[in-house]
Order: sequence, then C-alpha cells, then structure tokens
Amino acid sequence: MIMNMKHRPGPEAIKRRMKKTLKERGYKLTPQRLEIINFLSKDTTHASAMDVVKEVRAKEPRMSVSTVYYTLDILKKEALIRELEFYNRDNRYDVNLSNHLNLICTNCGKIEDFAQESPTTTQIVQKRAGFKPLQMRFEYYGNCKECSCRQQL
Repeated sequence: MIMNMKHRPGPEAIKRRMKKTLKERGYKLTPQRLEIINFLSKDTTHASAMDVVKEVRAKEPRMSVSTVYYTLDILKKEALIRELEFYNRDNRYDVNLSNHLNLICTNCGKIEDFAQESPTTTQIVQKRAGFKPLQMRFEYYGNCKECSCRQQL
C-alpha cells in the first residue's frame, strides 16, 4: 500500500485498521495482541522487537518474547507494519506506511520520519522503467540533532 505522507493516519486510525484487518483475516484479538497493537499505533520511535517487549510488559507482565515476535510477523505479513532490516543493529518496525524518508542516526540509532517523499515518484518509475513499485524505503544516514550538538561540544 503506497500512501502520501500528507494523509498519514493518526494512532486511533492505525489501531482501527490493524484490528479490523486482523479480524477480517481470521486472527484472534487476544489481550496480548491488542496491547502490542496499542503500543505500535502510538509509537514514533521505530521500535525494535525488544523495545516492544519492554513496553508491553508494563501492562501485560506475562508477555512472552515469542508472542511479540509472532505478532510482529503477522502484522508484517498482513502489510500493517514495515520491518526495517539492518545488518549492524536490531531490526525496527514502522507503522507509517506512507512514502517517506527515514533519518537514521549512525551514532545513537534513533530513526525519525521526514515528511517528504523520495525525489522520484512511483508514477515516474513506472512510466520510465515499466516497473510498478509496491512500496519503497528511502533512508538518510547521519547524525541526529542531539548527537550533532554533543559532537560540537
């Protein structure tokens, strides 16, 4: 699903979409899954699986690591989240399915969304190359504002 960043839904809309899709596709909405969905719908940090475990255990102390990984896998398979894979750090999860840039700090690992599409639209790619993009991932690597300030000290 390709969306424009200007139409990014809020946390409640994300939560409704996730719950509706899972229910329609026959998944049970267990308390554990609902807690994971609740956390992810509000998350803007691009949490890792272990970040999700840590946060949801605050409300569901018996949450297992395998339940989190299994739920993240379902959400990814059903195109409700994107997994950002890295070779040198934990994979992270993004609920923002719109086309946008990710700003990744190579110092602290923070990932931020930047509200602008990539320099080339999917329509231009399809017209020029005959390739129909289904989704994109575009990243800038560097230092976040906080790390840049610390390095100047």
